Amino acid sequence: MRPSFDPATPATDTAHANGVLGDAQRGRDTSSAAAFIDRVASESGLLAEQSQLADSAVLRLLEQFYGLRGRLVRIPTEKDETFRLQNGDAAYLVKLSPSDEDPMIVQFQTACMEHLERSAPDLPVQRVVRSLGGAPEVRVPTPRGPFDRVLRVMRFMPGQLLAKDAPSEAQLRLVGTSLARLDQALQDFDHPHADRMLLWDLKHFHRMRPLLDYVDDKRRRALAEDIFDRFDGGVVPLLDTLTSQVIHGDFSPFNILVNPNSPDYVTGVIDFGDAVRTPVIFEISVTMANILGADPKKPWEHALQVMEGYRNIRPLPVHELEALTATAPARLLLRALITQWRATQLPERRDYLLSHSQPDWDRLASTAAAPAPKLHLTP
Repeated sequence: MRPSFDPATPATDTAHANGVLGDAQRGRDTSSAAAFIDRVASESGLLAEQSQLADSAVLRLLEQFYGLRGRLVRIPTEKDETFRLQNGDAAYLVKLSPSDEDPMIVQFQTACMEHLERSAPDLPVQRVVRSLGGAPEVRVPTPRGPFDRVLRVMRFMPGQLLAKDAPSEAQLRLVGTSLARLDQALQDFDHPHADRMLLWDLKHFHRMRPLLDYVDDKRRRALAEDIFDRFDGGVVPLLDTLTSQVIHGDFSPFNILVNPNSPDYVTGVIDFGDAVRTPVIFEISVTMANILGADPKKPWEHALQVMEGYRNIRPLPVHELEALTATAPARLLLRALITQWRATQLPERRDYLLSHSQPDWDRLASTAAAPAPKLHLTP
């Protein structure tokens, strides 16, 4: 069911505080903000009910269009139906897009991977497997939803998730190095749908305050308000000037494969589902946010190693890097807020979702309690 947003009134500006704007105007502002979130969530594929295709039907499609057979195992993901197909010694990742996601957005994601395969074949990025007809994707008609579903097959990348490892500071710098090389390879990539609307894109973070209506705890709400305020004051004025390009969008510990014994450490990059054109510092923010506060006594220490590794390969203007002290907590907060919101829309998964958001709130609190980091950056 499509959720209905009923957000609290956004933080007031001077005109509101002085009573210049009336209740009607405040109501319009609130309604506009809620409508924006609703639209972005819908375009991000997070609102519609998803139907599952039977495993037997997926296997028939794989044999018909790819000539592949094997054992199919489902992998839980946010919106796509995702499987691992084991075919003898060969393993594949199979993805079937939801029927409410525009196939051109999926094609954009595929085009990102194909571009990297051509322009930077040395990067350990997931490879697309073409169909028997030579296509990178197969359209699957569906009786439900506004769009056909898109079937894709990729080589399964073996390895250990970064989320399962305890990297050293040097290895975290190598994570930043890998991200910088990935972004360098994407610098000249463009696509008609690169400017998609994505709920996870920090470019829209300042318009997400209505999600605070789903936060009941007063201390958490105050913490979130402070993060919004710092983002509004330090990042929003820069939005139109920040270095921007197509980015991976979710370079997180669950999308990075590593080998502690490899000199490069990072051995695989997967899942381009959040690719988007946006400021580059938002790319770094994703990785930093996933590490921020992991050590409550030194909440920034590990995250800053990622930044150091990145700028050693790809320098960015000092004022953009300084903004990471606002954007990294913003990204962590965004995840907590979206999880909190989804818990209200999916009551059967409420306890599960809220249990997963608890660590994010704890890490935000420990980060807020620590002094702001001194970056010591030089142009």
